[in-house]
Amino acid sequence: MILDKNRLFLSASFIAYSLLISVNSQAANDTNNVILDEITVTAQRRSTDLQTTASAISAYSGTDLSDRSMTNIENMGQFNPSMDVSLYQGEAQVYIRGIGYSGIIGGTDSSTALHINGVYMSRSSAAVPGFFDVERIEVVKGPQGTLYGRNATSGSVNIISKSPTEDFSAEASLSVGNYDAYRAFAAVSGPLAGDKVRARIAVQKENHAGYTTLVRPISNPLALEPVTGEAESKDDITARLTLEMNPNDNVKVTLTGDYYEANDSQSVWLYLNRGTATNPFFQDYLADNGGVLPEIRSRTIGSELEHVNKPVIWGLTGRVDWDIGEYGLTSITAYKETHPLNRNDLDTTAAFGVSQYREEDHRQISQEIQISSPSGEALEWILGLYYFKEDNDVRNEYFLPFVDEQYGLPSNPECCLLKLNGTAETESFAVFGEATYDVSDNLEIVLGGRYSTEKRGGFNAVVFENFIPGVLDNVATFEDETFNSFTPKIGLNYTVDDDIFVYASVSKGFKSGGFNIGSYQNTPFNPEEIRAYEFGVKADLLDRRLRLNSAVFYYDYTDLQIQDVEGNNTIVRNAANAQIKGFELEGIALISEEFKIDFGFTYLDAKFKDAMLLDPKHPELGIQDLEGFRLPRAPKFKAVLGLEYRVAFDNDDSLTLRGDWSWQDETFFSAFNIEELGQKSYHWLKARATYATADGQWKYSVFIDNIADEVVATNGTYNGDIIDATATGSLATPRLYGLEIKFSY
Repeated sequence: MILDKNRLFLSASFIAYSLLISVNSQAANDTNNVILDEITVTAQRRSTDLQTTASAISAYSGTDLSDRSMTNIENMGQFNPSMDVSLYQGEAQVYIRGIGYSGIIGGTDSSTALHINGVYMSRSSAAVPGFFDVERIEVVKGPQGTLYGRNATSGSVNIISKSPTEDFSAEASLSVGNYDAYRAFAAVSGPLAGDKVRARIAVQKENHAGYTTLVRPISNPLALEPVTGEAESKDDITARLTLEMNPNDNVKVTLTGDYYEANDSQSVWLYLNRGTATNPFFQDYLADNGGVLPEIRSRTIGSELEHVNKPVIWGLTGRVDWDIGEYGLTSITAYKETHPLNRNDLDTTAAFGVSQYREEDHRQISQEIQISSPSGEALEWILGLYYFKEDNDVRNEYFLPFVDEQYGLPSNPECCLLKLNGTAETESFAVFGEATYDVSDNLEIVLGGRYSTEKRGGFNAVVFENFIPGVLDNVATFEDETFNSFTPKIGLNYTVDDDIFVYASVSKGFKSGGFNIGSYQNTPFNPEEIRAYEFGVKADLLDRRLRLNSAVFYYDYTDLQIQDVEGNNTIVRNAANAQIKGFELEGIALISEEFKIDFGFTYLDAKFKDAMLLDPKHPELGIQDLEGFRLPRAPKFKAVLGLEYRVAFDNDDSLTLRGDWSWQDETFFSAFNIEELGQKSYHWLKARATYATADGQWKYSVFIDNIADEVVATNGTYNGDIIDATATGSLATPRLYGLEIKFSY
């Protein structure tokens, strides 16, 4: 039975909201003084209370993540009403309020900024090991053009790791589950030299078998054993060392080193559907060589090669916080190297067909200096300088052993390797500031701005080896291009009373232009810009037992950067303008001392305007007017709900039961809103039960994720015409379950 999803969503929201009000009104008479905790965030570059911070922010503590069994950014995205997240070819594709970027080949820039301990991470693959020894995660929604700057048109995900403790402490955990999964974690923290030097070291090892089964060809030309293999396995290690030093009472120096590596088969292309079937020769080639396409969205596929995923990511950060009288000076210096590397089978059959190799050799260095005014004054301000430089050598290589035959050339056993390689070079500088002035006891005005200049360069090194020399090559050095932008912000904040805070803002976001590395496109694409209007209300009600944070927003989004496949060429074009408007609500309700509900939903109307485009995979449709088409990865509705009940025993041990549910509306992965490149609406369920000892030292948990074993596509794209333009992509994790033991001292 097909239900009217709009009616279902609105009815469920109304019933849930009415129930919360009635139950909490009764609970308000409870003699126990149970109130919601104050949450401190640093999204505005200084510590503030979440409820009086003039921005839409979802904040998760490390405990929140553990209680919800959120172990990576994709888990978090499933249960944030304004996010859509996919782990794809070793990268995290993060969308917030319908804005993001889905790179098909390596070397592309995200539209969502990722910061780890205040450092901007240019490569989205750095988000994969980021969920480790976490103190807090802040999802800042909406363009952050003033305080965060580059590539933050959708918002920013800020990950803050745990700091060294003044007293000795230790943590350890071990979880095991299906797919032979285990995760072992240990951390030690404490003083090294009195109260002047403290340290924390944390290490995590994670492993699980592959979610996908690979069926080998009968001929097995590479002599692979056994007959079946696996993909989507995981075998990685993450480590971080943090040192804190106080040379005197006014200075704190923090040094951090982190390291991550994996050697598994995490990266895989899964078959979504037949696509547009543009190459009859390749269809015959597969049939003649034992290649049979798998079932749609199946995790059993053919492959004649071993899937490989071997990323290495490491970095060093030095931070100095210096109190100069009542003023604060902060310096953040960072160096990061990100080396994703993966190889997998692109045709998803056991024929000796098409393989893909992706690798990046990325280096970035950044320096930020901030100075802030004394807190508690009528005028509070922050000023800053930012410098960023990166170099990224990109390899996207495709082995196409049939191309010589397809074009009637003599058979060559070494045919043919298409190298879509190149190098990207970026140098960026920005100056920024933001000030808040108390007009009265209740009213504040906010003014801010950032001027950014960014120089982009590099070269394309496209070579088709062992094919007709030079015909399909593109070796060209880019002429450096500079992009400048001023991104202002103005806002009003009004404190109604101690429990209700209202804000309104107008701001601008900017994502730099650049070059399409590893393509036949040698001219730059332009920046994209967004003008955002937002009104929000944050309220703690019913004696601080009910928290409701809501926002309405409107975006004017211009010169969207869209990556697509045209023939066999990946192109980036400023193809359209868009209009986004929406409403979001997040809340927590303490029904009683034992029972807590958290919930959220988002309504998103994200549509193209002024967009006349030719779909390269459906040219017979001609130039299409996309006005009114939905933006990719922008579901119209999304709702989340969490229920948590805690039972206390006579010996003060406790049992906590938690269940989480989310529902996401239909999404498309293509600007042309093609159903075969999309995901229908779906539900997601997970649960966890935790027994904790009275002293808090031991916790024993059982958990299950994706209870209904939903098969959900998280992204998708057409392959090039030369391999028949099939649709491939990624699937969300299958049903996972297990148990976990935690110890803390």
